[in-house]
Amino acid sequence: MNEAIQPGGNAAIPQPFSEASWPKSLRDDARALWDWHLALTRPDVPALDGSDLLAFLEAERSRAEEGKPLRIVPESEAQAAYRVCEKHLISRTHLGSQIVGSRVFAEPARFDTAAALHAFIGSWAVAHGTALAGLAGAAHSWQLPFVGRLATGFFLTGRILNLPTDMKQDRLFIPLADLEQHRVSEDRLRQGEVDESVRKLLWKQLVRARDAFAQGLPLAREVSPRTGRTVKKWVLGALEVLNEVERRDYDVWSKPVILRADQRFLVALQSRFGRVTFRKR
Repeated sequence: MNEAIQPGGNAAIPQPFSEASWPKSLRDDARALWDWHLALTRPDVPALDGSDLLAFLEAERSRAEEGKPLRIVPESEAQAAYRVCEKHLISRTHLGSQIVGSRVFAEPARFDTAAALHAFIGSWAVAHGTALAGLAGAAHSWQLPFVGRLATGFFLTGRILNLPTDMKQDRLFIPLADLEQHRVSEDRLRQGEVDESVRKLLWKQLVRARDAFAQGLPLAREVSPRTGRTVKKWVLGALEVLNEVERRDYDVWSKPVILRADQRFLVALQSRFGRVTFRKR
């Protein structure tokens, strides 16, 4: 329900709730919202930084919320996203929020604390997830907290899988406070030196992702049976990916984390007939 794996995609969960997950009548609309979101990972911004960059993004956010032409994304993708919002009564504030969040793709990204990271996730992944939830009829006040937690879980899962790529692009989506606590340097993450300290650091990130999924999964009971099965499928897939990271002893550097065919089959089977359980810590 959010941009969990992209950018720097991993084949395990390419784009949660992408168009293949939707009824045919909604697939083009889901694609338009995804195109908007992914275009903002390559924002067209002037050579600005700091407060000047933020002022540009805020101006673009205002224009998006008013449905006006933009510079930051191609006009065709902006207009397609606007049409989807109008058609499904989705607030364009969810598009505008993502524009501000796209700052992390325009300059190096670091987050001092977990609170700072989650503020960004709210403007980026949760906003995208909330827009997609509007297509699924999950826009009621009691549903949106679940949507937000699922969006957070998918985002955190994606960042664990794509940690090597993120570091190469000078982005780190693990709070610096966590690195300090576990005495892990950015250079060690950049070079993929997996020792006990790095394992403990990544274990903490896995715990946060699993907690988010546990808090968001009740959404499956608050939507149609078909959508509920889709929610369970994506959550189970993400949980199995996290399990695979553990089985690899937290080595996400040597090769991509990709589920085998038998693992994917079991995920599909359990999403239809089984229950989702979470590991005790």
